[in-house]
Amino acid sequence: MLANKADDFIHQLYIEMFKKLVRTACFRIRDYHAAEDIAQDVFVLAHKMQDDLVVHPNPKGWLFDTLNKKLMHELRARTRFIASLEKLEAKLLAEQSENNEIKSDKFDHLTQQEFDMLKMVYNDGFTIKMVAEKLGLTYETCRRQIQRAKDKVRNCEL
Repeated sequence: MLANKADDFIHQLYIEMFKKLVRTACFRIRDYHAAEDIAQDVFVLAHKMQDDLVVHPNPKGWLFDTLNKKLMHELRARTRFIASLEKLEAKLLAEQSENNEIKSDKFDHLTQQEFDMLKMVYNDGFTIKMVAEKLGLTYETCRRQIQRAKDKVRNCEL
């Protein structure tokens, strides 16, 4: 019975607060789909910690505090990734100027399309949805490809 009450409480919070959390996140990171994902993560954590949240004196404040922590983590991760991408771009440009063309076998960890997708998102400020539309992909396919490309950049030796 208590778990049912906690689930109902979390469900009510979700109905009341989800859009507000998404708007707040979207304002900070300028990507609606990423903002939705982060707001969903907040409620996943709320569900995991529902026993504590039910007795919390300010559950809505807890949600916004958790959202802000997740947003800070996301913004820091983006900043670090942009720095990595800029290093990779500088390396690619240096290699291109030496050989007058980029040889893909030297950079087999990242294809030209992956590089272009990352550049559109992190340098040009495109959202994943905009990149997907430009390349004729679905949002989920584009998001997965960008995530894989990010993982490749993180794992490569610069």
